[in-house]
Amino acid sequence: MNSDIRSTGPIPPDVLADADAIIAAVLAGRKPDPKLAARVRERAEQVRLEVFEKHGLLDIGLSAIRELRDA
Repeated sequence: MNSDIRSTGPIPPDVLADADAIIAAVLAGRKPDPKLAARVRERAEQVRLEVFEKHGLLDIGLSAIRELRDA
């Protein structure tokens, strides 16, 4: 099974390029470019808002922790 990010479906080229740049920076032991980091944070916030608008508040953390704790 291929675990390459490109096998997960139609990911836009700009998202792949940003992911590659983040990975390269981390592997080189340096911080990503601030503009790149800001772009990624902005994109993540957009996704978070889309999920919230579609599904509402997903409060699964507390019940999952309780289930694991009580097991």
